[in-house]
Amino acid sequence: MPKLYPRTAFFRAALIVGLVIGLSQAITLWFFARNAYLPGIREYARLTALQAELIFEEGADGDVLEWRLGATTGIGVGTPPSLREPDSLLLTRPVVNQFGDELAELLDEPVTVRLEDARQPVLWVSAPSFEGTWLRVPMVFFRDYDRYLLLGWGVTVPLLAVIGGLLIARSLNRPLRRLARVALKVGRGEAVPVLDDTIGPTEIQAVNRAFNRMTRDLQQAQRDRALLLAGVSHDLRTPLTRLRLSAEFLDDEELSQGIIADIEDMDAILEQFIAFIRDGADEQPSYESLNALIEEVCGKYPAEQLRVTLAEVPRLMLKRLTAKRMLTNLITNALKYGAAPVEIHTMVDDNAVLLIVRDHGRGVREEDIPMLLQPFSRGEKARTLSGSGLGLAIVKRIVDMHHGQMALDNHPEGGLQVRIRFPVTGQLVQPETLSAGVR
Repeated sequence: MPKLYPRTAFFRAALIVGLVIGLSQAITLWFFARNAYLPGIREYARLTALQAELIFEEGADGDVLEWRLGATTGIGVGTPPSLREPDSLLLTRPVVNQFGDELAELLDEPVTVRLEDARQPVLWVSAPSFEGTWLRVPMVFFRDYDRYLLLGWGVTVPLLAVIGGLLIARSLNRPLRRLARVALKVGRGEAVPVLDDTIGPTEIQAVNRAFNRMTRDLQQAQRDRALLLAGVSHDLRTPLTRLRLSAEFLDDEELSQGIIADIEDMDAILEQFIAFIRDGADEQPSYESLNALIEEVCGKYPAEQLRVTLAEVPRLMLKRLTAKRMLTNLITNALKYGAAPVEIHTMVDDNAVLLIVRDHGRGVREEDIPMLLQPFSRGEKARTLSGSGLGLAIVKRIVDMHHGQMALDNHPEGGLQVRIRFPVTGQLVQPETLSAGVR
């Protein structure tokens, strides 16, 4: 689609209405000229040819007829003032040219036609047989169709039609813009007002009714999901806790430790499932220091496993607990699937806060990197290590929620490197819920 073509329905409607009206005006003008101007031009060309014959042909016995024709039509001999080339007037040029062609055909010789531009235009005509004399031909046929009136009609009617089309498009666009704003609120998990489905065209009423029904269904689905999460958290963790207690009383210590380790893995996987589904709607964002959150999370890991280099960075609008979950997943993933030490860096880069987390493992195959951000994907190590494969997927959703960007690559010196960019937006741009960032 060309770049000049308008993108909004408002201006597209104006363009279409303008083109249709302009085309209809052009056709109307052509029809009007052919059925109004052309007969008058031909008639005055015949009268001019007749007057020229009465005036310039020797022996013509028609002085009385010449006088009467001149008095009736105004066609007679005269001295022209400074005349304008007919090509300089766009509106009258077709009339002058047509008159000259008609007269030349009647006189059977070339003619020269000049225009005296006045309130009622006058044509001055000369031909070789006139011997340097000019005939004055008032354009009486042009008087009844004032060119200024025609010009005003040709501009005013399309303009009024375009304005009418814009008003119609505006009346349709207003409910659509309102619908778009409400849809954004639904995507962010905010409470939305019920759209009025009793006003506007029937099509807009139908859209509003369908949207209200969809909103109710989404709210019911969110309530069901919250209930499901609560049930999963309670109903599964209770038997896992009993199993762990039972395993601790086993006489076989090796078997006991194995069962406890499996239960801890199951509990961690369950926690990741819940974290992946949780949308963060219940957490309010705050103006936080990313460096402070990193130091708080890193304090839970052995110091020898981490290398932290933090530059001074501006505060960001973050959901504190959600951001800490992101950092925990990054560090845990690096230690579990890579190798210590895990390097963590922050810096400012092009009006964004850059967070880099790198492990010292052997990295992953290049073809597996896009899969790592997908749920339940762990690359080539999926067969050898336990886990749900949701760690980096959760990180990606949290980054999207904070309007950031995330990229993975292998470090030149080995290990997987995660690069996250958070735009410095201040307090004006709020994070979205995770459900709004689902790809």
